[in-house]
Amino acid sequence: MAAHFGWSLRLLRRFVRLFLPKYQFNGEDLPDLDQPTIFVSHHENLKGPLRLMVWTPVFMRPWVFAKLTQVKSCYRHFSSYTFHKRFGLPKALSKCLAWPTARISVFFLKSARSIPVYRQSKKIRLTFKESVASLQAGQPIAIFPDIDYQNSDQSIGELYEGFLTIDQLYYKKYGQRIQFIPLVANKYKKEFEIGRPLRFTGRIKFRKERELIAQALQDELNRLSSPCQEELEENESQLSLK
Repeated sequence: MAAHFGWSLRLLRRFVRLFLPKYQFNGEDLPDLDQPTIFVSHHENLKGPLRLMVWTPVFMRPWVFAKLTQVKSCYRHFSSYTFHKRFGLPKALSKCLAWPTARISVFFLKSARSIPVYRQSKKIRLTFKESVASLQAGQPIAIFPDIDYQNSDQSIGELYEGFLTIDQLYYKKYGQRIQFIPLVANKYKKEFEIGRPLRFTGRIKFRKERELIAQALQDELNRLSSPCQEELEENESQLSLK
């Protein structure tokens, strides 16, 4: 099991960095990654995954919608939904754009060592199985669990809780808890903010603790994504001058 991004993504990262605002990543703020680790971040209408995959110095396998990891299903999704319904393009043009876009996307998602996520399907067990194996191999995972993933705001809303089931599976098999680390690309500071690790305790019923962990992650992500004090003061002074 590869422990790094593929060569094509590494080359793409170098190229894309020439045109995007730089985000600093302070590795000294990271906790011990020798433990099973899942980074939980903000999707922010795709901005979150893109910033993370471009700037992170830490190898982490992203969870990705399974339809986007195979050319045929990716093409259908892009042509019928992304380009046609979401962007409002004509069907013919949507199909023309989806054909090359799907192939390019799948190619780079494979290079990112992405883990397919099978939503509302019994095949979700494959997602958890591969994720557990990845964690056991010492490979961190990145998950973007926003329910409203199209929200472009820096603040994050309610989170899906289902992904947290992986802790129950991992603990049952290996007797070790996963550390869930909130991670945000703060657009105000142009740096990644790393939150405190959160873990299940097993002291209360799993469903209740899962709800509490999800809320704690949401709160921490919103705290990390807020402007710094200097930014707030600058905005206030600008408003007072108007």
